[in-house]
Amino acid sequence: MLSANPINHVSYPTLRSVFWAIKQASTAIRTTHSGTFTHLPTKTKNVHGNHKIKTYISTLNDPWTNLAFEEWLFRNSDPETYILFLYRNSRSVIIGRNQNPWKECNLKLLARDGVPFVRRKSGGGTVYHDMGNTNYSIMMPREAFDRRTNVELVCRALQELDIPAVVNERHDITLDGKKISGSAFKLIQKRAYHHGTMLIDTDLGSLGQYLKVDRSNLTTKGVASIRSPVTRLREYSFTIDHLSFCEATKAEFLKKYAFEQWRQNLEEDFIVVDDVMINEIEDVKLIRDDMKTWEWMFGQTPEFTYRLEHVFSWGIVNIVITSKEGLICKVNIDSMDDSIGAQSLSLTALSVGMEGQRYDRQGLDLAVERIKNEAPEVFSQHSAIEMIRDVVNWLKEQL
Repeated sequence: MLSANPINHVSYPTLRSVFWAIKQASTAIRTTHSGTFTHLPTKTKNVHGNHKIKTYISTLNDPWTNLAFEEWLFRNSDPETYILFLYRNSRSVIIGRNQNPWKECNLKLLARDGVPFVRRKSGGGTVYHDMGNTNYSIMMPREAFDRRTNVELVCRALQELDIPAVVNERHDITLDGKKISGSAFKLIQKRAYHHGTMLIDTDLGSLGQYLKVDRSNLTTKGVASIRSPVTRLREYSFTIDHLSFCEATKAEFLKKYAFEQWRQNLEEDFIVVDDVMINEIEDVKLIRDDMKTWEWMFGQTPEFTYRLEHVFSWGIVNIVITSKEGLICKVNIDSMDDSIGAQSLSLTALSVGMEGQRYDRQGLDLAVERIKNEAPEVFSQHSAIEMIRDVVNWLKEQL
């Protein structure tokens, strides 16, 4: 990094300021292996500011830790300070605060592969993280927040790396119409942040399989993700990596929010987030621990209804399950018992037993235990035991 001119009795322009002036006056046309592209004017005013800024980069790859630090930094930093935080996470699926994990990701496949899902504190859709993806977070005073401005800042960083990225009408960053970056934001009384992903060299196969779920018969009041075709920067550049993206984004961040500091080449190094820092901030560990609880991961889920139908050897079963905050609120099981020509009493008991239980495999086992304890006569007939066993085993595969 070039340093400022050491001679202080004469005011000389820095090499960076000269370079910037020449660059601004030139035609911003670049050529990449995919063709020629033009730096199009942005839709927002690119007004340079001179604010107090801080830049952080994490050397940690634990998704809970990085997201917990982001939340802590957001709530405990000076409301007037502009902050850039960059980090990568190990393989994980990150869902929005108001999303349904059963609707958004393949929980069985994640469990099989040991890949966690994490519910973040902000809204927005579900994303896949791995070491080929870099995450950015820009924090600022709430009154200064503008989502498109920050997306275009990141987009300019890519253009500086000769990648012909553009911002679409949904504020996604795209290449040839395919998404390379999605983002979300969060607002509180005096602060705002805007964070997003950048698919640099992400495993797109894993992204596709973990986020592919066929739950059309699950109706949720939560926020649904909008599926889009995706690509990665590696398809457009052989040289881009995590650090080059971070440095380019930092340069654009400084240029936008601390222009004089950038122009005079006075920027400081990243503040490094590591285990030493995290161990000294008790609140980060508390936030991280809270994000790992069942109450946050599943109990935050908005109300949803799941409709199922299955043909067993002994008859057809139609089930409607309503769940809220991860608990089963109501169950309607429609099935005829041919031996009595009426609704199956054993399955009616199962529906009652399921109510109030967690919406998971263990909750189904507890529902059976509840029947045994409160209505043991239900299990007096072998056919009833068979019906309940068949339906419970089937439901365990469907949840």
